[in-house]
Amino acid sequence: MRPLINPKISATLLCLLLFSVFFPDSSAAVQRKRILVLYPYESNMPGFINLDTGFRKTLTASKDYEFEFYVECMDLTRFPDERYHDRLMELYREKYSIVRVDLIVADLRPSLKFLSEYSPESFKNVPVILCEQDPIMLGGPALPPVAAVVTGGLDIEGTMATAMRLHPGTRRVYVVTGASRFDQSLERMTREALRNLETRIEIRYLSRLSMDDFVQRLSSLPENSLVLYISLFQDGTGRTYKSPDALAVLSSRTNTPIYSVAEPYMGSGIVGGRLLSYSSLGAVLARVALRVLAGEQPGTVGPVEESASRYVFDARELRRWGIGEESLPEGSEVRYRTFSAWETYRWRIVGFFSLLIVQALLISALVVSLRKRRRIEYSLRETESMYRTVADFTKVSEEFNRSVLASLKSRIVILDGNGFILAANEAWERFPAPNGSPLPTGLSPGGNYLESCRQSIRMPNDSAGQALNGILSVLDGKSETFSFEYVCDPPFESRWFTMKVVPFRNPGGGVVVSHSDISQRKAAELEAQMRREELTHMARIVTVGELASSLAHEINQPMTAILCNSLAAQRFLSGSPPDLDEVGKILVDIVQDGRRAGEVIRRLRTLVKKDAPRRESVTLGDVVGETVALVQNASLLGKISIVTELDSRIPPLWADRVQLQQVVLNMLMNAIAAMSNTPPALRVLLLKTAMKDGRTAMVSIKDSGTGIGGKDMAHIFEPFFTTKPEGLGMGLSISRTIVKAHGGAVWAENNREGGATFYFTLPVDGEAHP
Repeated sequence: MRPLINPKISATLLCLLLFSVFFPDSSAAVQRKRILVLYPYESNMPGFINLDTGFRKTLTASKDYEFEFYVECMDLTRFPDERYHDRLMELYREKYSIVRVDLIVADLRPSLKFLSEYSPESFKNVPVILCEQDPIMLGGPALPPVAAVVTGGLDIEGTMATAMRLHPGTRRVYVVTGASRFDQSLERMTREALRNLETRIEIRYLSRLSMDDFVQRLSSLPENSLVLYISLFQDGTGRTYKSPDALAVLSSRTNTPIYSVAEPYMGSGIVGGRLLSYSSLGAVLARVALRVLAGEQPGTVGPVEESASRYVFDARELRRWGIGEESLPEGSEVRYRTFSAWETYRWRIVGFFSLLIVQALLISALVVSLRKRRRIEYSLRETESMYRTVADFTKVSEEFNRSVLASLKSRIVILDGNGFILAANEAWERFPAPNGSPLPTGLSPGGNYLESCRQSIRMPNDSAGQALNGILSVLDGKSETFSFEYVCDPPFESRWFTMKVVPFRNPGGGVVVSHSDISQRKAAELEAQMRREELTHMARIVTVGELASSLAHEINQPMTAILCNSLAAQRFLSGSPPDLDEVGKILVDIVQDGRRAGEVIRRLRTLVKKDAPRRESVTLGDVVGETVALVQNASLLGKISIVTELDSRIPPLWADRVQLQQVVLNMLMNAIAAMSNTPPALRVLLLKTAMKDGRTAMVSIKDSGTGIGGKDMAHIFEPFFTTKPEGLGMGLSISRTIVKAHGGAVWAENNREGGATFYFTLPVDGEAHP
């Protein structure tokens, strides 16, 4: 007879019964808790989103409860009317009449105030936790009874200390706050926090302005200023904003770095600061909520003060204001960095290429193995044939090499490691024939080229000595190659050559020496140099022509004074008796006026004199001062004030005085022309000389004219480019050529306050000395 129940099934049922007894369902022991979060503003505020994220993440990680979250964003700033509050609470009474709430979290004091004034009956016995940004915000009217108070900390002092350390020249701080009640409460807290700082710097509060007034003020702040952005939920006209959105508008228009104290503003235009992390504050709030839900009596928990601030900075704003990350406080977090593909996917790239390399090695090993086997078989068949063709191939190779050497126009010789000539091409052997002399024995194949160079040395470091040293440096391996240019004086005409030495890839070593005729190129270079000098001289003549009326006026003054003094002397001499004392004074004045006119003529003759460029030791201040004297009257006629700041400590320069005067004169004339439409009271031209570094002097010429157009900036130093109808477009091009020939650099920049500044630098340590 078969049993009614299968033994295997009975055993299985018994095991399930025992498992359910010893391992009961853990989910049955977990309680469900409902938490209501009241937020006074909009739901999409970054601060609330971060706080809610940290709050929920910490609570859901707890295994003691299951949670149901209810979030109410009351939007009290945009709708402050009491009728709205009444209807809002009626809605809450209706919603939560059938839902039992275990805990209420009031985010910020306005939420707690709303709750205490309009709380429905269903909320009467529910514990409440207040979450506030800073303990100072708890001041004022007494708080309603709550289970706990959780506060963060707005580290205003820490943020300002960091900002002033990053900007040591700060003189003013502008604090930006809005017109809402919350904005004003934060402003009062800020004034208290910065009270001790007011003795060190000037602090100005921009509050309750319209958005247009905020933009206008922040776009024209003076230098050495900083902005501390606190909040702006409502401007002076009553228009409401999301505070981060208002910050983004102001940051795009400001000319000054902006700092703040709360993390939600990160990414909206602040440089950074010691910022309150709302996600960390939310985690603290969640831990306190777990304690209240565990049964702690109201009033025994709080207030809980735990700082959630840390140093956070925006990499984009650091670059915008020229702040290096190395100057940030230790432990700072830098966000929004831009990373290259290598930095982002480094290990993936390494892994991918490692796999490719391994596969390539395996494939290569297989291919090499197959090729070795085939090569051995093939080599056995070809060995005999190869030996038969070696002699023929050697003969063809030698003929080919000779043909290549013969086809080259340059004079070429091949030397062994000891300097003996192994081979020479036909151009080398024919070279002395046009000069009327045969090829010397030492320069023929078999001769020693190095010894011939030694015998040709007439004085240290002449062309023969340079050739010898260059060949030896390549033979010894000290130099990879060597080349230099030299002039040769045969009986009929001088000719220029370039000598190049490269290694001879041969087991015994050696070098290949080539001599190429560059006389035509040198003649063209000399011709171009002459044309450049003539063009430079003509540019000076044109510039002096522009100054002609001014210079005539300057010479006419002393000449008129001489004439008047001479007539006065005649009258004093015709007196009875003659007044010799007055005549003596008049003669002194005549001598001074004569020297003054002579000095003007001397400076003018020096500038227009056509001489070959001549370098000498010059003082930069003297060059600039003499040039300014030439245009002084021209500037006075144009009602232009010329201010000079000349550094007398600049060492002498090795330069051409006239060419430097031409550079300064060209830039001065351009600056005067640029200010033709500037109001006379604002026509100021500032000329400065200073040391840029220990080896370079810099001259700057700053005007208050119209500035340089964005498209023109890239072309102003090009030949024939001009923005003046009567200009030739050569002045700045010639200036750049002169400065570069002296080993310097030249450039221009637009001034932030208007006008432009031209700069050029010159070496002062003798680098340009021949």
